[in-house]
Amino acid sequence: MTGYVVDAGSAEGRWPVSLGIRMDFVADPPLDGTVLDVTGELVARDERGAMTTGRVSDPSGRTIATIVQRSHLIDAPTSPGAHATADVLDAPASPVRDQLGLVPTAPGVLTMPPTFLSANGMGSVHGGILICASELAAMSSVEADGQLRTTSIDITYVRPCNAADTTTFTSETLHRGRSLSVVRVISANSSGKPSSIATVVLQHI
Repeated sequence: MTGYVVDAGSAEGRWPVSLGIRMDFVADPPLDGTVLDVTGELVARDERGAMTTGRVSDPSGRTIATIVQRSHLIDAPTSPGAHATADVLDAPASPVRDQLGLVPTAPGVLTMPPTFLSANGMGSVHGGILICASELAAMSSVEADGQLRTTSIDITYVRPCNAADTTTFTSETLHRGRSLSVVRVISANSSGKPSSIATVVLQHI
């Protein structure tokens, strides 16, 4: 995301960590392998962190999504976390849901087993993975079956999510109407303490 903009101007030895990200979709992302452009802009910065905005667009310049991200700065780790890896998800060999091992384990609950594919350099589940899995959990909870599209995702990160532990995504449907649904998704490790809290808005097609 736009955290790279913060990292580029941070003091040596300091690393930006996301506090929250909001993504609003204004068009459906292409699914044919089209390369998308992502641009970021610094809004404000101080010694504690920064706020950035971003835009995702297709080759024609059409806006696909907008992003607002808040980051805070921490001391950068001197060595990678125990569960970190340089490997990346294969695309488009299989759906991300399958590669991450996300499976329903109870009504409104998706579970992700420990996997190095979800880890950032500190061995925590990457914030982007938490966004993706929260969206999938929200879709599953309202049994989307291709009849809904995501309008927005607003996620707050409240504590690190250990990639070496099982992660659950528990959904609560706050509203389900004829035009849209609003779902809250909370991720947590085996301790049960929330790692992220997301609000996902789904629009009926």
